[in-house]
Amino acid sequence: MLSLYRNASKQGLRPSTRSLAQVVQKQTSGPSIAKKVPVRDDHGLYGFFRKKPAAGLVGEARYEVVETPEEGQLVTGRAWEATELRNKSFKDLHTLWYVALREKNLLATQREEARRMGVTHPDLQVSKEKVRHCQKTMARIKLVLNERRLAFEGAMKIAESEQAAAKDEENYDEEDRQVLDFQFEQAYTRQRPTQGRWRPGQFSR
Repeated sequence: MLSLYRNASKQGLRPSTRSLAQVVQKQTSGPSIAKKVPVRDDHGLYGFFRKKPAAGLVGEARYEVVETPEEGQLVTGRAWEATELRNKSFKDLHTLWYVALREKNLLATQREEARRMGVTHPDLQVSKEKVRHCQKTMARIKLVLNERRLAFEGAMKIAESEQAAAKDEENYDEEDRQVLDFQFEQAYTRQRPTQGRWRPGQFSR
C-alpha cells in the first residue's frame, strides 16, 4: 500500500515539475554585452569578407557575410597555369600565393557563417569550383618553386664539379711544370757542364 502511494505521489509531481521547467526563461544579455565594439575600417579581419559593390556604405555594412546561392555558384575566373607561373618572379609568386590563400579562407569563412546561421545546405552558398581553383593555383605555385629549387641545386652541383676539375687541372699543370724543369735541368747539365748551373723554369716558361 505504501509503495502504491509513493508511485502515485511521483506520478502526480511529474507534471508540476515539467511545468516549472517550461516557465524558466533564459537571461537576456545586458546592455554592456549587447553594445557593439567599435572597429577600425581598415581592420585585417575584414579581408575575410567580400566587399559589396554598392557605394556609400560604412563599417560592417560594406561587406557581405553570406552571399546568395546564385552569387556563390557564379564562377568568374580560373586557376593559374604552371606555364604562366614559370614566367613570374619570386615576388609575384609570393603575392599570388597569399592572394589565393586569402580567397580560400574567404570562401571557408562564408561557408562557416552559413552553417552558423542555420542554412540547410551551407555548401550551396560557396562554389566548390572556386575552392578548387585556389587549391590548384597554390599547388602549381609549389610545383614551380620546387622546379626552381631542383634547378638551383643542379646548377650548384655542376659549378662545384667544374671548380673541382679546374683545381685538379691546376695541380696537374704544376706537376707537369716540375717534371719539365727536372728534365731540362738534367739535359742542361749533361750538354753544358761548364756554363753554370741551370735555373728552374729557364726554358720551360
